[in-house]
Amino acid sequence: MVEKTKGVVSKLPVNQILSAIIEDGLELNASFIHLEPINNLIRIKYRVDGSLINGPEISKKRLNSLSDKIKNLANIQTGYIDLISGGKFKYSHKDQEFSIRIYIMPTIDGEKITLRVQSNMPVVTTLKELGFWGNGLDVINQAINLNSGLILVTGPSDSGKSKTIASLLESIIDHSISIATLEDPVEYKISRATQTQINHRTNLSFKNGIKILLKQDNDIIMLSELANSESIVEALDIVGHKKLVVSSLNVESSVEAITKLLDYGISPSSLAYGLRIVINQRLVRRLCPNCKQYITPDKTSLHKINQLFDLDNATSMKYVHSQEVEYYQSISTDEKHNHKSLSTSENKLKKIWINNPSGCSDCHHTGFMGRIAVVEILKNSPEIERLIMTKSKDILINRQAVKEGMINYLVDGLIKVLIGETTIDEIISLTKSNYLT
Repeated sequence: MVEKTKGVVSKLPVNQILSAIIEDGLELNASFIHLEPINNLIRIKYRVDGSLINGPEISKKRLNSLSDKIKNLANIQTGYIDLISGGKFKYSHKDQEFSIRIYIMPTIDGEKITLRVQSNMPVVTTLKELGFWGNGLDVINQAINLNSGLILVTGPSDSGKSKTIASLLESIIDHSISIATLEDPVEYKISRATQTQINHRTNLSFKNGIKILLKQDNDIIMLSELANSESIVEALDIVGHKKLVVSSLNVESSVEAITKLLDYGISPSSLAYGLRIVINQRLVRRLCPNCKQYITPDKTSLHKINQLFDLDNATSMKYVHSQEVEYYQSISTDEKHNHKSLSTSENKLKKIWINNPSGCSDCHHTGFMGRIAVVEILKNSPEIERLIMTKSKDILINRQAVKEGMINYLVDGLIKVLIGETTIDEIISLTKSNYLT
């Protein structure tokens, strides 16, 4: 149970109960707040860094009054408890304004209410702070400074694609470049770009917006997502006008982005010559820098790691060690002072980092603070172009990309375990598959 609502009881006024629930969520930096009616109780849960944290339990007798209060704030008609409904309202906390979206679903125990919390001015961080490093970061910086082509940021839902795109555009140094966006919705304020929100009521669609942006002589156009074949064709048409396009695609891997675009009927030649890079990413919980710990891995930990990365194999172990060394070579001297020693040698895994089970006050006793991206970056090349042109299988494109230097996102995750950014359990939770071939 979180601190502010420990003393919340059903006798308190509904305004105070709701305020305490929301403010606890804001203090925890929760992305969602769940009010779940189960039997005779309302169970409050907070989604923090991708995981649920249990909050207080409130008598279900207050469900209808809480629901009515939330509906009034969101301009949703009250009096109906058997309808799906949604809306939003604004909430101020510590001089910061938040947009809270409401999703209500009738259940056999009453209305389940979910609040999605979004800052109206979310912070755009640097690519390095998000988790990009070394050669991968160099590849991105080279691609974003090209005159034309397609840059894709991919991954499943809630993998941080929008934030990466915003950070990527903010990283552009050349202020003579004109950047425009078409988004649905606008999630981050990008200081370097003129941003447009899609509005179907006024006929401001992607298709109509693109026509105007091309006439306005923009150098870089960002489309928030390629959701269908029409939007993909339009994106590659922009590339044909010698523009750089940055967009996102909901797929599981970098290579799958290529095969999905081909499955949509995109010409292999258009894709082969237009594609520049594909970034694929996931988010994992970041270790609290104030209370994280390192240990010598025991047999259980070694078994988990070896199952996924085959570190008993001398070649695999040497490869992982080389990547850890490369990471340290890519960071500044000041950053190196924060790391006592390497976690690997050429033939041994010496230590891994874990969360402190008790945590500390800074991380609300979870051992984690925020999230970090684990990524893979596929760079197009003459050989990959040839594989695209012949519609080669995923595994062949993946092998060629790895041969040319792509680090699989699971390996990137392992490196982040070794340098103390996350835990091996976080990486294992991403997938049970091994794409290291």
